[in-house]
Amino acid sequence: MSTDRKLVTNGHVITMDPAHGELPSGAVLIEGDTIAAVGPSAEAFAGVEAERIDAHGGYVLPGMIDSHRHTWLSLLRAVSADQSLLEFLATTFNGIGALMTADDLAAASLTGALDALDSGITTVLDCCDCVDSPAHADAAVGSLKASGIRFVYAYGMQEYDVQPPVFTSHAQRLADAARLRGEQFASDDALGRMGMLHSDFGLLPFERTADEIRAARELGLLGASHTGAATGSVLLRGLRELDDHGLLLPGHLHIHCPALNDQEWQLVARTGGKVTIAPETEMQMGMGHPPFRAALDHGLAPGLSTDIVCVGSGDLFSQMRLALQFQRCLDHDRVHRTGTMPVDVGLTVRDALEWGTRNNADALGLGSVTGSLTEGKKADLIVVEPRMDLVRSSNPAGTVVLQSTAADVATVLVGGAWRKRDGKLVGHDLTAVRERANAALDRVQQAASALPVPGREGIHDWFTGAERTASAHFARAYAPTGA
Repeated sequence: MSTDRKLVTNGHVITMDPAHGELPSGAVLIEGDTIAAVGPSAEAFAGVEAERIDAHGGYVLPGMIDSHRHTWLSLLRAVSADQSLLEFLATTFNGIGALMTADDLAAASLTGALDALDSGITTVLDCCDCVDSPAHADAAVGSLKASGIRFVYAYGMQEYDVQPPVFTSHAQRLADAARLRGEQFASDDALGRMGMLHSDFGLLPFERTADEIRAARELGLLGASHTGAATGSVLLRGLRELDDHGLLLPGHLHIHCPALNDQEWQLVARTGGKVTIAPETEMQMGMGHPPFRAALDHGLAPGLSTDIVCVGSGDLFSQMRLALQFQRCLDHDRVHRTGTMPVDVGLTVRDALEWGTRNNADALGLGSVTGSLTEGKKADLIVVEPRMDLVRSSNPAGTVVLQSTAADVATVLVGGAWRKRDGKLVGHDLTAVRERANAALDRVQQAASALPVPGREGIHDWFTGAERTASAHFARAYAPTGA
């Protein structure tokens, strides 16, 4: 038997490839790290020597893709379960971001990546805001590589009040991003690629934001930003100013976006931007309505993301379900306002699956690599096996989206390699991972206990001050040269 071949059989295959569609008793042949063939049944591969993976009673899908996840916050599960965006930023985000050591970050990134794999996520955009030193960047990338997940590491340009600071200038951060690109990401063919998570628009002088975007372009990195994530605020906006300077680049990934107006949506669409939406944090934290309909109405293919386990679920089944049903509710509400009832449901479970697979792959520039079970793509594949299998599903895609959890994920392959088998993560000493993560959490919590706790008025004043700063920074886009 060839150990370099695997044949997945007997499951209901949801390929997410229009050419193949759904195959009720399909089979997927994997050779090395690549999907070699997709067939209607195991009989299509009679005589093929391969390791057999029996998916009987399960659903075979491409691996889920999370196009926006902060693994550096993975130690702090549910710490922000009752926080607004302003509370989170003023306390958890800015406070913890200044305290994490490189070792803490390594533990967090490994924990976050394994948590994603366990839930059937085979690819993540890791938005690493917490790059307090070159060692932090190396630690995060090392953990992502060790986990076995496919990833895009977005080097974060966020600055915290680290004492003593390692980076003493913005230029040093850009130089370190270039260093990391050369040292860790010389090849784009490996499991890991590199991106850049830009400083939140408005928080830095406009020329520094411009420097970041130009640096990402020169280094060949995916550029990403938290865009329009605060409804009613000038913060995280500035798209017109960026566009006027040719800085809204094709492929730029805009994260969240509920605050964008029609003009800004048109700018994103016209400049070839991509969008990913994180429904759970957006709904809880007061960012605004998850803007799936706005994206679709402007011809964009929205992606879907988990954001942070500080708040909610780290699996895309939960996010798909929440996103789909909430947008359906909003769509129905439009009809209700006319004095009648909806005749049909516009968005389907297949749409939600698109958000979590193909759309996310395209958003990360990985559409030719993953996102569907297609010959020639990498063998990123999962099998979902409902635990309470008393009766077969009448709508497999519906069961996956609306009735599945991370606990139902029995098999995870990334590039053809086992990452979860028979419902359990493989390749890691999970007891050691757990002990390391909890030790890091103990240290972070102890350090955080000395942080001041701002009251409601203090948080409000901090945010309004940031808004005034953003207005001044955006105005600099039109300052005379040399001003």
